[in-house]
Amino acid sequence: MANPNVVPINPSAAIKQHAMPMCTVLTAQLSDALEKVNSMTRRLRAAGVCVETASPLDHTIFIAAGSAQQLADTFKKEWRGLSWTTCDKHTKNMVRIDGVCIAWLTPVKEQNQ
Repeated sequence: MANPNVVPINPSAAIKQHAMPMCTVLTAQLSDALEKVNSMTRRLRAAGVCVETASPLDHTIFIAAGSAQQLADTFKKEWRGLSWTTCDKHTKNMVRIDGVCIAWLTPVKEQNQ
């Protein structure tokens, strides 16, 4: 029976082939990245933070914007390198915890808001 939570990605459809990183060999570096990202994902979920996606290749975990306060309440003492960048109508907020970038998107606030 197929898992309804798993959606197969068809690279030829919406995503170009070159945009999808392919891993064919489990190197020591990739193994370390997987361990860090998976460990942090487990910690975040245990703290009630909603994890949306994770990318071991660039050590990044995206969380739901609504979980940002829970992230702060639980992990603020471990935050390193708080930063943000704005592109179009979204701001990508980022913090580092144990070498993993935790990121979430928020809408850009206009000056009159």
